[in-house]
Amino acid sequence: MNHRTFSGLALSSARALRSFVFTTMAIIAPYFLGYVGLNYIGVGLIIALSGVVSTIFVYVIPRLNIPTKSKLLMVWGLMVAAFVILYVQESVLAYIIALLAGGIPLSGKDMSPNQAIEQYSIGRNAQSQKEKNTMFSYYSFLSYAGNTAAAVFLFFYAGFTFEEMFGLCLVVSALSGIPYVFHEFPKIERAAVNGTLSESTRKLRNVLGTLFSVDSFGGGLINSSMLSLWFLAVYGTTLAQIGFIFIIVNILSAVSILISARVSTRIGMVRAMVYTHLISNAFLLLMPLLHMILFSEAMLFARQATSQMDVPPRDSFINTVIPEEERMRTNSQFIAIRNTAIIPAPAIGGVLADTFPQTIPFLAGAIKAVYDVGFFARFHRNRD
Repeated sequence: MNHRTFSGLALSSARALRSFVFTTMAIIAPYFLGYVGLNYIGVGLIIALSGVVSTIFVYVIPRLNIPTKSKLLMVWGLMVAAFVILYVQESVLAYIIALLAGGIPLSGKDMSPNQAIEQYSIGRNAQSQKEKNTMFSYYSFLSYAGNTAAAVFLFFYAGFTFEEMFGLCLVVSALSGIPYVFHEFPKIERAAVNGTLSESTRKLRNVLGTLFSVDSFGGGLINSSMLSLWFLAVYGTTLAQIGFIFIIVNILSAVSILISARVSTRIGMVRAMVYTHLISNAFLLLMPLLHMILFSEAMLFARQATSQMDVPPRDSFINTVIPEEERMRTNSQFIAIRNTAIIPAPAIGGVLADTFPQTIPFLAGAIKAVYDVGFFARFHRNRD
């Protein structure tokens, strides 16, 4: 194993551990918040609040004038502190304080400030497009391995108390920072984060940002916490049942990501992104068609078999079409844009879950299909 591969896997392992924590928090959010007395609308508002806080983290922390490793270690320390709060006190107030302190997203997605720095480092170290595609596939695959491990834990240990679940998240959060201690990050000039983008990059950023915001808003209606809430609202699922559903969901997602690199190499990044995503959205539209949990699960599983195949080629596409010296800035901005677009979706989803829950997957699938068509219309001539 060469040094570049080892470095990429080290950063991927840090993301895998974060993914375990974020997925656990996302899946149990509706159950814990219901346990402390909130209705579905309140649950949606808390999930939306987590999006606001994590977006602030993504926007502010990369701009701090401190070394890259110090930024990551600071985020790590804040996340650990947040779980200390959750472990010692179970209440709505403590939950909100922990979200504010740690910038913990309840989407189930790793939309953290760590991601932009890790992606920049991986893209900078890769020496060929094939190697870049492969490393981003590993980066995404190990994230879903962490997601799957969280779902397995919830399925087999659903009888754990919330205090014990928060305690496990505290331990895993502490472990997630270890790769940063020993990793040497490429030097990132302050201008690479806070400098002015060139006119051509700014135009490209605006187009991509608009498209990503549409996709993220649709995704915010059907992210991990909202899926957990949807199955609870429509079918009254237990925590063990939703844990089993997410085991299958994450295994299928992880496998699809491994296949993604070959697909994008064969047909091009843009086509791999759009074709697979459109297929997944068709299954999402079918999820609420019949009021049968087995049918909804089958459509969800079919959706997940292709829904994440666009992620590695999208990351690779961004880190190819954007000039190297501007990637750090745009990666941070795209994460902030996606986080911002997600914010209103859970609040809307919470209202729908309380009134017309069956409409949530249909609305999400329709919105995400608009993104697919728009992205293909703009970038289908790209042959990378």
